[in-house]
Amino acid sequence: MSKAILNRGLILLMVTCFSVTAKAVIDSTYSHSISVENSSTAISDALKLSGTTVKKRFFFSVYKLSHFMAKPSVNFASKEVLITFILNADTQQRLELEFLRDVTREQIEEALMEGIERNNVDADLSKIKEDIKRLSAGFQDEVKKHSTLTLSRAPSDKLSVFFNNTLVVETENKALANALWSIWFGKDPIVDTEDLVQNLLAN
Repeated sequence: MSKAILNRGLILLMVTCFSVTAKAVIDSTYSHSISVENSSTAISDALKLSGTTVKKRFFFSVYKLSHFMAKPSVNFASKEVLITFILNADTQQRLELEFLRDVTREQIEEALMEGIERNNVDADLSKIKEDIKRLSAGFQDEVKKHSTLTLSRAPSDKLSVFFNNTLVVETENKALANALWSIWFGKDPIVDTEDLVQNLLAN
């Protein structure tokens, strides 16, 4: 067999394997992007910053969290009413995390599940744990300082997750979206929720 024929055979094999892998990804409930970089802000330019806070752990700043949403057409009587509105996903929203230190993918998984467990004490979270693992498969093993994680949620319960502005997951898993939002807006949030809605409360 000539070297040229062997090279063509190897190329054909590589193309075939890539096609099978891509199809498996597309057919999955969790659509993971394999190459195309998508801006996490382009799909929601109309959203306004409602507030920002910093998550700390053992006196270390871990990430900066910003919440964006379309400004409601009505005023809310209290912070609690506004939080209920946010949790019910009655409007398009976006959560942006900018990491302020290097972390690992496993640490992100653990932190997400810790927040979910804290706000869903009586729930069976076995399925959610698997969902979080699938979601984090799109992250780098070593997440560097200033990396970003963006969660974009539409009223239709479509959840889009971006890592460094690249779409890694798109799903309509309402239970997963609710669980993620409960981390920061649940009954026992891991940050000061009032900071995340201060702009809406002030106006």
